[in-house]
Amino acid sequence: MRRLLLLLSLFFWSSRTPAAAQPTNLERFQELARTCLALPDTLQAFRLEAPDTLPYLRVHLEAHWLQEQRQVYFGDTLRLPTLRYRIEAARVAYARLDAQHLQRTVTLALRYELLSPDGRLLDVWSCQPVAVDTVAQRLLPHLEHPAFPETQAPLPPERPGLLERYVLPAVALVATTLSIYLLFTLRSRSGDAPRP
Repeated sequence: MRRLLLLLSLFFWSSRTPAAAQPTNLERFQELARTCLALPDTLQAFRLEAPDTLPYLRVHLEAHWLQEQRQVYFGDTLRLPTLRYRIEAARVAYARLDAQHLQRTVTLALRYELLSPDGRLLDVWSCQPVAVDTVAQRLLPHLEHPAFPETQAPLPPERPGLLERYVLPAVALVATTLSIYLLFTLRSRSGDAPRP
């Protein structure tokens, strides 16, 4: 009996997915931005013009480019090529798979431009990467960030249970059939009765 309890408890604890194993919605946005803004190898030093929205993307991209040994500058002090990006869409959506699991879809749409040191437009790119994965519903408070509304999404409605799907329609069907039967039976009996 003790072994059975031990095996059941091990199975229960091993089947639980820790919050650290699932990347947060914010981390998903950072991964998508990094894959979308892949710079050419020839661009080793540049000025960055980033929007004020989603500041965690700018910080993550700066750290990634610095790790690649690139020099990132701000302001107009140096005459360098300029990388300018704009966030066109950032959203999270959930779809219900079963009672405990949701399908998470994270979408990030970026448009970015590369300008020469004298301000001429060299190149324009846009991308809209999408990340889709499965998350446990109980982990949602750990995956969303309350300070950034784009990392949050409403939960899809619960699927109707057995009662709503089968029992209530069957009861309505039986009640309707019974009332129609009684209506016509009583009506035909009242028509058969002799009139005084």
